[in-house]
Amino acid sequence: MKRAYKKKPLLDMKRVGAAVFTLFLVFIAYKILTPPSNNLATITSPDGSKTARLRKFYYVSQPSYKVYCRDTGNRVWQALLYLPSYTNIPHQTAIEAIDWSPDSKKLFFRINDAIIWQHDFAKAE
Repeated sequence: MKRAYKKKPLLDMKRVGAAVFTLFLVFIAYKILTPPSNNLATITSPDGSKTARLRKFYYVSQPSYKVYCRDTGNRVWQALLYLPSYTNIPHQTAIEAIDWSPDSKKLFFRINDAIIWQHDFAKAE
């Protein structure tokens, strides 16, 4: 007795639909779990060897801050600082900034011209 097998098409519409639905669910989960953020500043060091970036995240009512750095030519950002919230001043009046020392060895995070944090690259290496 010979069995006749039906050849399944390569792109089964049920599988394509399931894959699209799964990707849609992953996208929605990513959007829900990723907080809104603003890229406040991206600056290059005076000697051109590094680039720093300051981002503000809105997890709750108070914003959070992250400072990232990478070597010039590198695509991967390294997180140097995560500040969950800064409550010394109202966040509506805060003026955030990052800047480099003239010799490119220190990176400063400032809020309203007060140094909140600094990273010394000479000590870190």
